Amino acid sequence: MASNFDFPNSSFEQKASGDDRREESVQELTREQRHLLLQVFPELSSVKSDDPRKDVGFPALSSFLDSVLDKQSEEHKSPERVGFLGPQDILFDITANVGTLLVEADRLGVASHSNFCTIRANGCVFKGKWIYEVMLGSKGVMQLGWSTINCTFSQEEGVGDTANSYAYDGNRLRKWNVKTQRYGQGWLTGDIISCGIDCDEGTVTFFRNGQSMGTAFSNIRLGREMAYFPSVSLSFGENIRVNFGATPLKYPIEGYRALQAPPTVNVTKAWTLLSWVDRLLPLIEKENQQPSVALVPEALPLKSEGRSRKATLLLVMGHVFEKLVPLLTKAYVVEECLLKYLLRNCHPDDVKTDNNRVIQMLNMLWMYAQEFELKPCLEYLAIGLLAGYRFSPITTDFTEQRKYLTLLLVILRHADIRKHLLKFVLFDKIKFPIFMHVKPADDTSLLELIPEVWWAEVKEDDNNEEDEDLPAEPVIAPKQKQYLDACEALRKRVKELEDIQVEILSCLMIDNDGKRGAPNTRFIFLQKFKEFLKENMTSGRVHPVQQCPLPVILCLFHRMIRLLRSLWDDHATRAASRGLVSSDKAHVAEWCFADDSVTFVDIQRFGGVMSHLKKEHKELLQKCSEHRSRSDLQLPPTSLLELLDGTIMLFDIGAYKQLGKMATLHDTMKEYVLALQDTQSKIDRAAPEMTEVLAEVNHAKSVFLEKSAEQARQRAWLIAVVYSKEKQLDVQWIMETAMRTIENATVFFPFIPEYYIEVCINAYNALKHYFNPIQPFRALEHLDRINEEFARFLAKHFANNQIVNTDTRDNIVQALACFICYKRTLSAVENMQPKLIQDMVHSLITPYENRSWAQTNWILVRLWKGNGFAFRYIHLPHLIPAKSQAQDIANASLQKPHPSLKLQDLLGKELLSNEEAGCRFIDSVLNQLNWAFSEFIGMLQELQTIAARPERNIVDPRQLKICATCFDISVGLLRVLEMVVAKVPQLFLDKSKVASESLLTRLLQLLCQVMNRVTAKGNLFENIVSAGMPGLESVDHFPVLAAVCGVLVQLLGARVPPDRREAATSALLNEPGFQMSSVEFLLGGTPGQATVSASDKRNFSLRKYQEVSSEEIKEVEEMISHLKKCQISRERKSSFSEGEECTICYAHSANCVFQPCKHVSCRSCISQHLMSHKECFFCKSTITKVLDNNGKVVPIKSGKS
Repeated sequence: MASNFDFPNSSFEQKASGDDRREESVQELTREQRHLLLQVFPELSSVKSDDPRKDVGFPALSSFLDSVLDKQSEEHKSPERVGFLGPQDILFDITANVGTLLVEADRLGVASHSNFCTIRANGCVFKGKWIYEVMLGSKGVMQLGWSTINCTFSQEEGVGDTANSYAYDGNRLRKWNVKTQRYGQGWLTGDIISCGIDCDEGTVTFFRNGQSMGTAFSNIRLGREMAYFPSVSLSFGENIRVNFGATPLKYPIEGYRALQAPPTVNVTKAWTLLSWVDRLLPLIEKENQQPSVALVPEALPLKSEGRSRKATLLLVMGHVFEKLVPLLTKAYVVEECLLKYLLRNCHPDDVKTDNNRVIQMLNMLWMYAQEFELKPCLEYLAIGLLAGYRFSPITTDFTEQRKYLTLLLVILRHADIRKHLLKFVLFDKIKFPIFMHVKPADDTSLLELIPEVWWAEVKEDDNNEEDEDLPAEPVIAPKQKQYLDACEALRKRVKELEDIQVEILSCLMIDNDGKRGAPNTRFIFLQKFKEFLKENMTSGRVHPVQQCPLPVILCLFHRMIRLLRSLWDDHATRAASRGLVSSDKAHVAEWCFADDSVTFVDIQRFGGVMSHLKKEHKELLQKCSEHRSRSDLQLPPTSLLELLDGTIMLFDIGAYKQLGKMATLHDTMKEYVLALQDTQSKIDRAAPEMTEVLAEVNHAKSVFLEKSAEQARQRAWLIAVVYSKEKQLDVQWIMETAMRTIENATVFFPFIPEYYIEVCINAYNALKHYFNPIQPFRALEHLDRINEEFARFLAKHFANNQIVNTDTRDNIVQALACFICYKRTLSAVENMQPKLIQDMVHSLITPYENRSWAQTNWILVRLWKGNGFAFRYIHLPHLIPAKSQAQDIANASLQKPHPSLKLQDLLGKELLSNEEAGCRFIDSVLNQLNWAFSEFIGMLQELQTIAARPERNIVDPRQLKICATCFDISVGLLRVLEMVVAKVPQLFLDKSKVASESLLTRLLQLLCQVMNRVTAKGNLFENIVSAGMPGLESVDHFPVLAAVCGVLVQLLGARVPPDRREAATSALLNEPGFQMSSVEFLLGGTPGQATVSASDKRNFSLRKYQEVSSEEIKEVEEMISHLKKCQISRERKSSFSEGEECTICYAHSANCVFQPCKHVSCRSCISQHLMSHKECFFCKSTITKVLDNNGKVVPIKSGKS
C-alpha cells in the first residue's frame, strides 16, 4: 500500500514517524470525509473493500488512482503505425540540409540565411495517408512538400525542382515538380499550411488553415524505394516552424495521420486527473472563504478525526497532482490538456480578480510541482499560448486571439509564475513581443470586416498636398461613410486586443513583488527588454540572427508608448506635490547617459564612443551625482527613464522602417486606381461598334476593379490599425520627447546616443509622408508649433561641432534640405530667432569640410528655386510625358517653387560682411563644380567606350546612377553661382575687391568649359543624351544650359550696370575657351546657320520650353547681340602686340611685373597662381609684391600668406 501523502515539494509534507503512518492505515473515514471522496471520485462508489466496515480511504487512494489510470491505458493504446519509417520523435535532420540554416534548439523551427536552403525530416512514409503542418513566420518565397532520399538539392534547386519531389509555393501561387503550374492561394505570415500525402492513391494535397486547395499532384511515384520525407526549401530571410505531431495539429484533417504518434494514453490520463482537479478546486475555494487558522506542516493532524476539511482536500489534491505533474512535462499533454483546460476556465470577467479557477489551478501547480517538473511545464504552456495566439484564424471579432491573450494576462497575475516565466521563458524560449502583434486579416476575413469598399479619385500629380489647406467641411458620400464606419468598427475591435496587450505589459512592470533581496518583476523585464533591443540592433552586424519581424516591433512600440505614458502620468499624479512633469513634457535626463543608468553596448554617442568620452570628461562625470539630485524631483524613477530610452530606440531599430514599408500600399493602390480611371476613359471614348476592343478593355477594367477593391480593404486595415489617429499621436509624442531630451541637454550633451537625432528626423518624416494621406499631416494638432520646434532643432544642430559623426550631421543637413522645400515649413525657418537664422546662414557658407556639401548645396538651390532663369519647374520639362523624374530627396524635389527672399538677402549680407569667408565659399563652390562636371564627362567617356564594344555590353546601374548624380550636382552648383552673382555681384565685378578678378576668371572658365562640352554638335554629351540610357533620364541640355544662361544673364544682361557689364564682357571675350557658337546654341544657332524658331523640333532652343518666359528670351537675345558686337569691335583693333601677350594664357596682356625677379604675366594668371603658391612661374623665386605697368602695387591676396 502506498505511503500516506508523500507528495513532492508540498508544504504539507508529513513529519510523522513510521508508527504514526501504520496507525493511520487502520483508521476509519469519518462520514464527512467519505462523502468528500465520493464527491471528487464518483468511481469509488463501485469499488468494494475487503473489510465490509470500510470504504476505500486515504491509504488506498493512491492505489485506486493507479488502477483507474491503468485501466484507461489498456483501453486507449495507440494503434500500430504501418507505412512509417523513422524514430519516435520526428525532427529536422540537420545532416541533410543544403545552404545556411538557423535551426532552433528543438529542431522544429528553421530560418534561412543563404540563397535557397533545403532541409528534410528524419522520418519518411511509404504507405497510408500522412500530414504535417508548417506554421509560416514569413510570407516570402518557400517551397513546401515532400521528397525522396535520392533527391539532390542545391542553392538554386529546392523541393519540387527535381524529380520525385513535390512542393507548393503560396508566394508565387505555384506548384512544383520539375515543371511548374499555377495552384493554390496566396499565403500570409501566421498561416498554417498542411502538407498531406496519400501513398495509397498516389496524391499530394495542400491545405491552408484547414481548407483544402485541391489535389496538387496525382500519380506520384510509388513502390519499391519510394518513401517520402517532409521537406522544405526557403529563400533568404524566410522562417517557418513545423509540427510533425509533437503537439496537437491545429487543423487535423480527417483520414490523415501525423507523422509522430500522439501520446493517447497520457492524454487520457491527464484529462481524467484534470477532471478530478476540477471537482476539487471549487471545494478548496469554498474552504478558503471560511475564516480559519493557517495550516503549517507541523500543525497538520495525521489522524482523520482531527483533520480539517481544508487539510483533507489539500491532501487529496496532493495525491492527484502526484500523478498529474509528471504528465505535464510532455509538450503534447500540456497543449492538448492543460492549455485547453485553462482556456475553458478563463473568463474575461475574472481577469482582474485572483479568485478565478485559472489562478487556483496555478496555485496548486506551483505548490505541488518540483522545479525540474515546473520548468518544462511552464515552457510548453507558454509555447502553446504563443502558437495558439499567432496561428489562430482571424474572425470578425478576434475571438481566438482575445481568448489566448486573456489567459496569458491571468497567468501573469500569478506573482511567482510571472517572475519564473519572465526570467526563463518569455524572452529566452519564445518571442514574447509577438504577443504584442495583431496579425493582419487575410482577404477572406477582410471581406467580412469591410463589406463595402471606397476610394477617392486620384490625380496624376498630387505631390503638393502638404502645403494645401484642408477643406472646411468635406463632403462624405454614402459609400464612403459605410467604408469609414467599417474601418472604425474594425479599429474598436482591434483596440480591445490592444487594451489586453497593454495590461499584459503592465503586469511585467510591477515593482512591488521583490522578496528578500530578489529582483522585482520590473527589474527583470527591463533587463530582458534591453537584451531584446541589443539582439535587434542592425548596426555592426552583417547578417542579424533571429531578428524580430518589423510588424511585431511596430506593434510593440505602440503598446510601450501607451504603457509608458500611463505609468508616467500615474507617478506624476502621486507625486504632484514635487512638481513632477506629466508625460506631455517627458524626456530622458541627460545624466542618465553619463552615469550608466541607461547603458547599451556599442552605441555611438554625439561625442564619440563611451570609452573616449569617459577619458575626455573625467571631471564632468564626477559631478554627475549633483546633476542627478537636482533633477530627481521633477522626473520619475530611473526605471521609467530607462523604459523611455528603450522605447525611443525601438522606434529607431524597427518601427520607423515598418511604417515606411506599409506606406508603399498607398502607391500601389494609386497605380491601380489610375489604371482603372484610364480604362474607364477609354471605354467612354470607344465607339460602340468596336466590340472586340470594348470586350478587352472591359475585361481589363474588371481586373483593375478587383485589384482596387482588394487594395481598398487592405488600406482599411491600415486606416484602423497602422495609421490611426492614436498611432499618429504616438509617433508625434516620441518625436517631441526625443527632441526635448536633446534640447534640455547641456553639459552632458556629448553623451546622448546618436539614434535620438535619427528618431527626431524619422518621426517627423513618418508624420509628414507615411501617415499622409490617411491622417493628413496638415490636420495635425499644433502643427505650426511642431514645425517651429523642428526648424529650430535642425538649424541649431546641422553644423553642431559637438556631434562628431559626419554621417549624423549629414542626415540633419538632408533633413533641413527637405524641410525648406515646402512653403509652410520654409516659413517656420524664416520665423526663427534672428540670431539662429544668422548662425544657420553663416554655417551654410562655411567651406564644405567634414560636412555633406551635396545636401548643403541643395538647401541653397531650394532657397533660389523660383527666382532663377527658367527655374520655376517642378518636373524637368523633357520628363513630363514619361513621368520618370527621379526624386532627389524623397518627395521634396517635386514641390512647387517657394523662394525665400529673406534668406537670400541674409546670405548676400553674410557674403559681403565677411569678404574672406565669402571668397572661400565661392572658391569651394567652383572647385566642387569643376570636380563634379569633370567626373560626369569622364563617366560619359567610359559609357561611350562600353557602348562601342562589339560584344554584348552590360552597364553597371550604379555607374549610371553616379553619372546622373554628378550631372545633377553640377546643375545645382551652377544655380548656387547664379544666386550668388545675382545677390552679390560685387564679389566678381567690383575691382576694389581683392579676389574679384580671379573669381570672375575662374567662373567664366568653368562656364565656357560646360558650354563647350554640352553644345558641340555630334559630341559625347549629345550621343549619350540621344541614346536614352535608363538611369540617365535627367541628363539633358535644358537643365544645365538654363543654369549657365542664368549666370551669364546676371553678368552680361542689360540690367547690369555698364561698368560691371563691360568688365564681365571683357573677361569673357578674353577667355581662351570662349566660343560664340556655344552662346548662339542657346537659341538654336549653330556655326554657319541662322537661329532656329521655336517650332523646329530637331535642334535645341530655349524658345521651345514653356518654362522660359518671353522676357527671359529677350534678355538672352540682347546678351548674344551684345557679345557679338563687342567681339567684332575687339577684332578690329588690337589691344596689344604679340610680344606683350601673357606667355601663360596667351589671352591677356602681360600687365603685371613680379618683384624682385621682374618676370611678367597678366593679372588673372598671377592672381590664381598666388592663391596656392608664392614662387614665380619661371624662376621659382619668392614673389614679394606685384606691380602694374605704372609701378603701382597690385592688391593680390596670397593663399599661403
